[in-house]
Amino acid sequence: MNPVLASNVISLGKALVEKITPPQPAQLNGSSKSFSTELNKVTKIGESSCSLSSLRADLLQDPEVESFISANPHTEIYFQKRADGSTQILSSSGSSLSIDKDSPTNQLITDYVDRCFKEGKNLSPHRPGSVLFTR
Repeated sequence: MNPVLASNVISLGKALVEKITPPQPAQLNGSSKSFSTELNKVTKIGESSCSLSSLRADLLQDPEVESFISANPHTEIYFQKRADGSTQILSSSGSSLSIDKDSPTNQLITDYVDRCFKEGKNLSPHRPGSVLFTR
């Protein structure tokens, strides 16, 4: 048999076998950490270690929050996280203020909202996904 023809037949057979057989499963690297351990590590990154009352005090001292509250006296104030990473301050009078996602105020509001949802406190029954901010 012709050696060139024989090597082509062998190559064709090898390619056919590789296409027919399923790929080998990916091997994990040397780490054998459990899924729950890894998940807990990731979820704890965004958690604030501050208490709800200290976050509330920090928000009351924030200039943007303080000016919105003083511009909307005798109304209920709500905080809401938005899909783009920013937050929004809402008033029961209809006023709203969007806070840029890179703002330190945004981080305070995000921490406060996350803490409220985690503890099940100040959740608004009238505005799903919003947190009532008490003065």
